[in-house]
Amino acid sequence: MLFRAHDSLETLLQRCCIRSQLFSTKNWQYACLFSGLLGFLMAFFVLVAAGFLPPLSPTLTGEQLQAHYFAHKKGMQASVPLLLISGGLYLPYAALLCKQLRQIPNIDPIIPDLQLAAAAAGVFSFMVPATFFGLTVFRDYGPELTRLISDLLWLNFFLPWPTFWIQSWTIAWAAFSDNSQNPLFPKTAALVNFCAPLTYFSFCGIQIQYTGPYAWNGALTFWLPAIAFGAQIGMDCYYMFKNIKNMPNEDRRSSGIPVAAEGVLSTEDKDTAA
Repeated sequence: MLFRAHDSLETLLQRCCIRSQLFSTKNWQYACLFSGLLGFLMAFFVLVAAGFLPPLSPTLTGEQLQAHYFAHKKGMQASVPLLLISGGLYLPYAALLCKQLRQIPNIDPIIPDLQLAAAAAGVFSFMVPATFFGLTVFRDYGPELTRLISDLLWLNFFLPWPTFWIQSWTIAWAAFSDNSQNPLFPKTAALVNFCAPLTYFSFCGIQIQYTGPYAWNGALTFWLPAIAFGAQIGMDCYYMFKNIKNMPNEDRRSSGIPVAAEGVLSTEDKDTAA
């Protein structure tokens, strides 16, 4: 009886999935794009929830840092799952980008592969800081240990920038190399993907500077890269959405559904209608 119930459920699910237009390639790619946008939005809300717009100054004392963290304790605690999920949502976005780069004529396969590998490594730029977000308010460590944890939080938040740099430049190379009449990513998008990561090099100074534009809350280390990153992601998402929209719609025969399965279902439907 258990096996019969299983078979009935399997038949019902199979029928629903075949009839549904939800599980199409086009919808999956829309979902991957939305995943990336949602991930970036969640990462932004992490900074808002924890009171990190702008980031805390490196010159603050342990007492000042501890007072801030525990004044935003709920926000710090909420930031942990937000940042972890944000990192996870980044992977489908990168996979979609990899797929679209592969469609560029005569592209070297290493380029989309490198982009995806850089994105996979970049996920830890979300995961590791999330640990320190939770650690700051996990218990009262005292001012000095709280300051140490805070320094670890910000250094881990900014320093793993090379993976995003490599990822952006592979996109730029792929777009510059596309000489087709209707390129998937125009040359302006290539230029933005090349120029935006140049602002990330200012992160090299955060372990040296406590004040000024190269401190981790400075104009050249936080605000300029944040604006450049937002412009880059916005442009990439626009053209990725455009590429998905221009995909041909799938019919049931081109979506990989066995013809025999369609015949069986249509016969059942006729019997049911009769």
